[in-house]
Amino acid sequence: MNDKNVGYTIFKPTGVRHEYPHVDLVKQQVTCIVLYKEEAYMTVMVDLKNDTVQVQGDVDELGDLTISKDSYIDMFKGQAKFFIDNNISNPKKYYDELINNQSS
Repeated sequence: MNDKNVGYTIFKPTGVRHEYPHVDLVKQQVTCIVLYKEEAYMTVMVDLKNDTVQVQGDVDELGDLTISKDSYIDMFKGQAKFFIDNNISNPKKYYDELINNQSS
């Protein structure tokens, strides 16, 4: 069998990070930040209760290091819904515990 779709992909970190510094479970608001080399490039405030999104900044100058602005907004809206639906007020703690529980 000669399958031309066989191959492999190497995943390499780009240095672009996402942080969620503010999650308000009552107001259903989540702040999401795209960072690169400790500089914030884009901040997205997702308000699930009012179904609004506010965006400050842009990721255009990061070029191929990152996904599009619209993709980030979609991803952050999904993450915000996940945090609110699961009562996660501290995403960093949640993910740290998830990683620590996997390795034990």
